[in-house]
Amino acid sequence: MKDSGYFTMTDGTDIYYRRMGAGEPVLFLHGNGGSSRFFKYQVPTFEPYFQLIFFDSRAHGRSTNGGEALNFRLMAKDTKEALDALGIEKTSIVGFSDGANLAMAFAALYPETVNKLVLNSGNLYFSGTKFFGRITSYLQYGLGAALSKISDKFEDIRLKAKLLVKDSDIPEGALRHLNCPAMVIVGARDVVETAHSKYIASLIPHCRYVEVPNHGHRLARTNAKAFNEIVINFLKGAS
Repeated sequence: MKDSGYFTMTDGTDIYYRRMGAGEPVLFLHGNGGSSRFFKYQVPTFEPYFQLIFFDSRAHGRSTNGGEALNFRLMAKDTKEALDALGIEKTSIVGFSDGANLAMAFAALYPETVNKLVLNSGNLYFSGTKFFGRITSYLQYGLGAALSKISDKFEDIRLKAKLLVKDSDIPEGALRHLNCPAMVIVGARDVVETAHSKYIASLIPHCRYVEVPNHGHRLARTNAKAFNEIVINFLKGAS
């Protein structure tokens, strides 16, 4: 199976999707400012085992933004609407960075829809990122805010950058009540503080924590072999 296209949300936003492979579904959620192309090094290794689903989040990649806001709760609702359109009732999720935050928001809202949860370099709070990362995020937001005053066509840049400098809207209590198998996987040199990644893992019952030495935020790209092996073994393992 291999297809792609768009689903139109209730507010007119078009969400781009790609689907390939067969078997148990696995949804991949990319990071801030990126697109589903981020996971190109995962496709060849995962496709023999799973049905792979990729979305470009609202205002990212080939997807549009028909609304005036951007937050993880809204993007989680987009994700559910798109999964429903694909006929997917339950899926595992692999989320990277803001995609991990989106995965947490989705699991909090629709826990019955999540089979297994893989969180790569997510953060619940802005303070959970390292100082240099916070400075970079502030600069991105400042640039986006300045550009949006010049032209409305830059408003999505400001909205995306705003996600980087604010705490997520994900309730910790909902994470504490998740029943699905979960794993937090990070690089030891990640922009997210190690203590914060461990804290997220501590919130989710029986969540595994995996730290890969000598790698940073883009672990799925910089050491795809290790990332793929760890994640596939987790997804294929007994619940």
